[in-house]
Amino acid sequence: MGEKGEEKKGGQATLREVLDTIKRIGLTGYLRTTLALEGDVSNGVLVFDQGVPTMALYSFKPAGNNSVEMMYRGERAAEFTLGDSIFPDTSISLMRVTDRDALSALIEDYRQDRAPDLTDFIMHFYRDNLRAESVGEGAEEGASILELKQAIMKYHREKSLELGGKRDLRDVELELDEGESYLVEEQSRDFSHGIFMAYIGKGYSGLAISRTNPRILRRSYEEVEAELIWLTDHESEAERTIPPSLEKIVVVLEEFMARNDRCIVLIDDLQYLISSNSFEGALRFIRSLVDRISERSALFLLSIDPASLSQQERSILEREMRLVRER
Repeated sequence: MGEKGEEKKGGQATLREVLDTIKRIGLTGYLRTTLALEGDVSNGVLVFDQGVPTMALYSFKPAGNNSVEMMYRGERAAEFTLGDSIFPDTSISLMRVTDRDALSALIEDYRQDRAPDLTDFIMHFYRDNLRAESVGEGAEEGASILELKQAIMKYHREKSLELGGKRDLRDVELELDEGESYLVEEQSRDFSHGIFMAYIGKGYSGLAISRTNPRILRRSYEEVEAELIWLTDHESEAERTIPPSLEKIVVVLEEFMARNDRCIVLIDDLQYLISSNSFEGALRFIRSLVDRISERSALFLLSIDPASLSQQERSILEREMRLVRER
């Protein structure tokens, strides 16, 4: 949707220059940041409409197998995106959007993430953190930036571990019909996993293809018997993994359903499949799987954060599958 501008390395001077440029040219588009540090990866997006910040999204994926990916929106996302931008190892790029209708649709889709005080927040961040070049950006300042970044990373990691250990999945009671496929709208993945566990308790064989490392899931699954596959591009010696290849996932699901007459299948991150393929490709995959499920004594659960889809995309999926919302 955007036309990529020059890519820069982070730093106070760089961010000051970028923000000044955005204001001067009245940018319609977005600022994107990427930082990989000590195995942790963070990505931030600040969307601007004629130089006015309208939306912020930020993700932090910790290193290691004992944590879960963190997602932030609004002012908190802006804070972390700008914080990353002053770190020298961060990659910063500006994307100019020439299709204003596409940008308006994007902003509308994420209207719940819009923060009316983002302009004030960025102004205060600029004033408090982006000092004039004459002050200097020496070694002492670099050390303080590193300490700040390490503190923020520690915060992300602790929150991630806290979420990873707070799963209570045993209290979901929901009557589903065999041969049906269900779109589970939820902000976390806990509700769909709760349904999944409940039906395993009823005697169904279960296969979960999850963005969460199975090692973490087992803390909640305990003695529940289910096949758990990690949906990731990362190669693991300890866990069974599968990349976000729709063709490979279909093969795995077909093999599982061929071995089990009465079963339940869960895929807990549609957005990851869409971002790794396309919405159209994911939709063809879903339609094919829905048809396969309809001919078996099986259940299919597909988890999605509704905020990650446009209204049109949600409507299309809701026509293909029965809708269940987190309670």
